[in-house]
Amino acid sequence: MIALDTNVLLRALVDDDKAVTQCAAARRLVAAAGVVAICAAVFLETVWTLSRSFGFSRKEVVRVASMLLRHPKYRIQDSDLFAAALARFADGNIDFADAVALEQAVRGNAVLHTFDRKLAKLAGAQFVQ
Repeated sequence: MIALDTNVLLRALVDDDKAVTQCAAARRLVAAAGVVAICAAVFLETVWTLSRSFGFSRKEVVRVASMLLRHPKYRIQDSDLFAAALARFADGNIDFADAVALEQAVRGNAVLHTFDRKLAKLAGAQFVQ
């Protein structure tokens, strides 16, 4: 088993004209590995980077993140939490990190307090006044 940081995972997933050599190296590494461990922080940062730095649409982000969660080679820490958060993200108009925070609060029988009005409209969240 190997573990990847965010940059290596992104290079394995995305064709980046500015990092062709790194993309090839990351893909060789993943192909040769039996199992690839992805910690929660790396998964969260990868989803954010796909959207913010690479300009992926919400639909594209959901497609890539879903593939990672389902792929037999990848072991994503807290995969059940991320799958549920990804469903909230796909169906809503909130950031993925907010979807993760909301899902984690709901699972812990807590209410997520927020200044984000969009997020506060969802079940399990409350606007702070």
